[in-house]
Order: sequence, then C-alpha cells, then structure tokens
Amino acid sequence: MQRKWAKKMGPVPAISRKMGTRKKNRGRKVLEPMPIDVVETDRSRAAIRFLLPLAVFCWPILYLFRHIFPINGQYTAIGNDFIYLYYKYKVYLLACLSDFSFPLWSPAEGAGFPFCTNPFAQAFYPFNLLLVVWYKIANGYNPIDHQVFTVLGISIFALGLFMWLRLVNTNLRAVVFAALVMSVSFKMTEIMRFPNAVHSAAWYPWIFYALTKIMLSRSLKKTALNGILLTLFLIFLCTAGYPYYLYYCQFLFLPYMLVFLLKPLRLRLVGIKAVNWKRTLGTLAVVGLVTALICGPYLVGIKHLMSETTDRSGKDFPFSTQHEFSFEDTLGSLMYPPAAMQDGWNFFSITALLLVFLFMLSARAAHHNLQQINDEEKEAVIQPCPRDLWVKLFFIVWISVIIYISYGRRSYLFILLWKFMPGFSSLRIWPRFNIILVPIFAWLLSLAYASFESVISGKDVTAVRKHSWISSPIVALVAAYAAVLGVQLYLYLNEIYDRYWISYFKHLSPQRILFIVYGAVGFVIILLLVIFNKWIRRRSGRSLKAVLAVLLLVAVVEMRPVGTHIWTYQGKPQKNRVHLGNIAKVNEASFRFRRTDHYCSISLRPNFSTAIIANWYFDRYVKFLKETEDELQARRKLLGVQDGTRIFFSESIQHPTVQSFLRDAMRYPRTGRLVSYTGDVLRWDIQTPIAGYLSFIDNWDPGWKVSVDGEPAEIELLFGTFKSVRLAPGRHGVRFYYKPRILFSSRKDKL
Repeated sequence: MQRKWAKKMGPVPAISRKMGTRKKNRGRKVLEPMPIDVVETDRSRAAIRFLLPLAVFCWPILYLFRHIFPINGQYTAIGNDFIYLYYKYKVYLLACLSDFSFPLWSPAEGAGFPFCTNPFAQAFYPFNLLLVVWYKIANGYNPIDHQVFTVLGISIFALGLFMWLRLVNTNLRAVVFAALVMSVSFKMTEIMRFPNAVHSAAWYPWIFYALTKIMLSRSLKKTALNGILLTLFLIFLCTAGYPYYLYYCQFLFLPYMLVFLLKPLRLRLVGIKAVNWKRTLGTLAVVGLVTALICGPYLVGIKHLMSETTDRSGKDFPFSTQHEFSFEDTLGSLMYPPAAMQDGWNFFSITALLLVFLFMLSARAAHHNLQQINDEEKEAVIQPCPRDLWVKLFFIVWISVIIYISYGRRSYLFILLWKFMPGFSSLRIWPRFNIILVPIFAWLLSLAYASFESVISGKDVTAVRKHSWISSPIVALVAAYAAVLGVQLYLYLNEIYDRYWISYFKHLSPQRILFIVYGAVGFVIILLLVIFNKWIRRRSGRSLKAVLAVLLLVAVVEMRPVGTHIWTYQGKPQKNRVHLGNIAKVNEASFRFRRTDHYCSISLRPNFSTAIIANWYFDRYVKFLKETEDELQARRKLLGVQDGTRIFFSESIQHPTVQSFLRDAMRYPRTGRLVSYTGDVLRWDIQTPIAGYLSFIDNWDPGWKVSVDGEPAEIELLFGTFKSVRLAPGRHGVRFYYKPRILFSSRKDKL
C-alpha cells in the first residue's frame, strides 16, 4: 500500500506518519501514512458538503442586510401590502397561538370574515411554530421580525436551488453561480412585499430536489425516504398562503417530469439510462394521496371562500385580464425593467443573460456523440450533453409557453385555458405567472455557465465545420450583446416606462441608465475572458474560481442598486414590539368600542373594521354596501360605526331598507347582555317581550351555527349577509358558534 502511494504521490512527510490506514508490524497494528493531498481532498469535500450550503443559505441575508439590520436608526422597510395585510395578520395569528388558541373566524375585518381559510393569514404554515417561540421570547413581533421571516424564505429558496442543481449539474461553480444570482433576481426581491408568496416559491426547488432524488433512487428504502421529503415540501407549499403559486405548479413540475419520461431528454440533461417507473409512480401516488388528505380540507376551504368572495368566483374575463403583459414587457423584464410591468420582472443581470444567449448559440461539443450515448448500454449513468439542439428546444418551448400564457387577452393559449381549464378563470394578474420561470432560468443558467467555463478553460472541443467562425464564441457573444443593447437603447431613448415605474419607483428613476452601463461592463468582461482564455487554461483551478467571483460580482452590482429598493422606503425600527395580549379578551372588549369604516384589513385593536378592500371580502356584503350607499347614516348605525352596537332585536328582518329595520329595532332597546365572546363563539342572554329576531351584525358563512337554550336553531339572514335567529317570547341563552364545515364536517356539534 505504501509503495503504491509513493509511486503515485511521491514521498510522504514524516509529520503525517501517525495518520492513515493500519498495517501489521511486529504483531501490532500501526498507522500507515496517508498522503496530504487525500487529507486536503477530504477537507474540501467536507467544506462543499456543509460550509458551501451554509454560505448559499446566508447569501440572501448578506445581500439584503439593510432589510434586517438597522444602521444609524434606519433600515430598508418594505412597503405596498407588506404591513397592511401580511404583517398584521401574522401578529394576530401569533397572539392567538401564543395563548394556545387557534382562530377560525376574524370579527376584526370586513364585518366578519373567515380567518383559518384566509390565505393572507397563512394559518397552517408549519414555520408559524418558530415564530410563536420568537413572539414569546421577544415579547411581541415587529415589522423587522417579519422582514427577517421573508428573507428567510429567500434563503430557503437559494439553498433549495443549490441542492437541486447539484443533482442535475456536475459543475459546482456553475451551480453556485446560478443559485446565488437567481435567488436575488428581481422576481424574488419584487415579491418580498408578499411574504406568503416568497415562502410559497421557496419550496419550488425543494420539490424539484425531492422529485429528482426519487427518480435517481436505486432502492425502495431511498425512494420511500425521498417520498417523505417530497410530502413535507408539498405540505409547506400548500400551507404557505399563496394559492396562485400552488396553481402554477402544474406548469412547472409536469414539464419537468417529461425530462425523465422522455429518454432522449433524460440522457442529454440528466444522463441516467433508466428510471424504475413502477416504484416511482407508486411513490408519487402515495405522496399525492397523503398530501391531499393533510392539506385537502384547507385547500378546499380556500376554494369555497374564494367562490364567495367578490370578483373571485371566476368567469369574469375583464377581471382576469385587467393587468396586461406583452412581448415588449417580456423584453423589458429581461433587459430593461423600467419598461416592463413589475409583476412580470425576471431580470437576473445582463451578464447572466449573455451567458444564456452564448449557450443557446453555441455548437454541440464534438465528444458528445449521440450514437455513442445510445451504444453505452452497460452504464447506468453517462455524461449528459446539454448543448444538444433538442435540449435547447425543450427550454425554448417551455419558457415560451409560460411567457405566452402571461400575455392574457393577447394570448390565444390563455383564452383557451381560461375557457376550459378548471380554476384558471379564478386567477388574475397573470404577469405573476412568471415566478415559475425563476427555477427554469436557474437550471438553464447553470448549464450556460458550465458551457462557458468549458469554453474558456479549453475543455470544449467543438465539431469542425466549414464555417466554424459562425459558431465562434466571440461572434455569438457580440451578436447577442448587439441584440440586447439594441433593445435597451430603443426602450431608453423612446422613454418607454411602465406606469408603476413612474408612479411608485420615482426614487429609482436615476438608476435606469445603469442597466445599460452595467450591461456593457458585463459584456466587456465576458469578452475579455473569452479572448484571453489561454491565461485561464494555464492556471485552471484557481483561475476558474476567480472567474466565478468576478462574474458573480458584476451580476450582483448590476441588480443591487434597483433590486434591493423595489417597493421600499426608509423606515425607523419600532422601540417596542407589538404584543396583543389575549385575543379573546380583545374580541370581547370590541363590544364596547365603535367600529371603523375606513379602508382597512384586519384590525389589531378593539375598534374592528367594517370596510372592504377592493376585490376582497364576501360578495354578499360588498353588494349590501353598494345597495345602501344612499343611506350612509343608517348603515353606520347598523354596522356599529356610530355607537358600537352590534346586537339588535326586531319583530321582523324582512325590511326593504336599513332605516326601516332600525325603526323596528328601536322599539326594543333592551337587547340583553353579553356573556362571552371569543371571536368564534358568541354567548348572549336576552329577555324577549315578543316573538322576534335577534340579529348579530356579523357576516354569515356556511360554517356558522346557532343554538337557543342548548337546542339547535336555524340561522336566517338579515339583508342577505348578517346572522339572525328567531326567538319566542321569554328568556333565552343564544349561542352563535363557528365551525367551518371543511374542518369539522365529520364531527357532531356539542351544544
């Protein structure tokens, strides 16, 4: 053994002789020296296995450090819907969970609305448990905490990209470049205003990872373990609270399955000969069934809620297509973001885009002979050839179909899907559909970087052709950049800007010229690397690491001036975290406070809201507000905005106007007393002088039930939206309680 190492590695230093494998010497086992290079290799493998994934995970935290670390009393605060919707819901939920209660109904918004099936609430997301622990430790929750939670979602996404791409690309530097660049691309930083969306997208690459591991598994045990992982990742995705991204999955994962199903694509992209489809499909079927059993009630509950929410029931073409996207937006989103609608941005730097174009225009490597691939039947795994024409066509078709669907009314494919595909017509703002391009571009970028590295390192030997200069990397690069620069100059010189850029991103307007400047810098650097590749070849290992560092730096410098300031403003940290205390007591105290009717979501104070958000809340309640616009004062009295009254007793509930109902109710001012109110359960005692109706001015939902003196009764509707129950003369104990039929359909009500 020692002679073999000596011949291969040369003499071993004496200092290392206490290390190594054992051999016999005078009846004892002693350690044989181990070569230093082997030790260093083991250390490098450990670094790759542990430290590099950790670095990838921490990368978004470093890139977005101003979002989570205040400097000089200020930090980069996220605007738009971040505080208004998502943060407020999170505080409300954590306050409930910290008291070991789970809110089903929210009386604090829209005159009553479901909480547990409201996607904004993200009520069933497993990571809420970590936030509850933090809420208890920190004695509250503030906006910076929620921004940390959002950045954590991007870190999960970045690590997922790294882990997945490592399975489908053997070039580690290419994987690192793609994971770091795409995790902080404009699409990811733009959706930070929607933390639920970030945490939904975060699990896309992890699902890719688990799917790939299942395909590559060679034993039933490993397949089962990876099936468990896939189930967990799907549960995270289903409960992350952004149903749009869950619906988009079918356009992401089904085409990915085709890569493994179609042998020519599988050989060229992954390099495995065969997949045990019987075991794989069985595992996927079990995973789908388990996920459906766990998440199905929640998802069905969301679907039912959306069907009762204004403008969300589907079959409203103007609503589905009110945010338009076009071919010009596509070009802008990739090359000059100010000209594109921000919901469809996919900018990941001109530097990275040029690498992709260079890959697409490159010739297939000569040593990747397709006949040779088909002849290597003895090998289970072979060397992929991603530069094959069919691979490029697959990516082009996949990306083009997604982009074309995002054009809405301009797309015949969109119209076809809108008419015939279940659930498709219920969604809107289709430029957001481009989120599923991020992992696709990440995969393509990793292939492009690996191809570029093979070109500059001299490992690529392209096929000899009569006109080989046409496929020259320099010619391809110049042609690609000329096209990019032409698009940028056209959009810039003609002052073509999206209305959001003009309205909401004025503070970024001086940065628009930088897209052209930094793009030119990226082009020059790539061109120099191609021209002076002999220097790189002489210093192969370290020089390629230097190339990675340079290209990554240029790409980040391109994106950061705008990418870290989308939908942001300079904020000051709150001195104290928001701590709501016992929510049940807050709900009970709300009967002593006036309600508000200004534009608002969920309220964190006892003065609950009766206002609505555009395209949200119950359609029947929205119709009630529209139909009573000519009697605002009476409506304010009914809703408790004027004096806080929320319980009325009347002889009848069949009234044509709010005013006539109030005249009826004013004859019976003694409406009883509040026993208790948790938000999900109202207990009320009343002495009724005549037969009539007790009305609770809180929206009805199919999950609401009522009992009178312990016996089930029937809920009737006041003005088509509020809860009422008929009572006989005498004293009664009334109990309104909320049990969503999706979550409690199998249980008997215990009165």
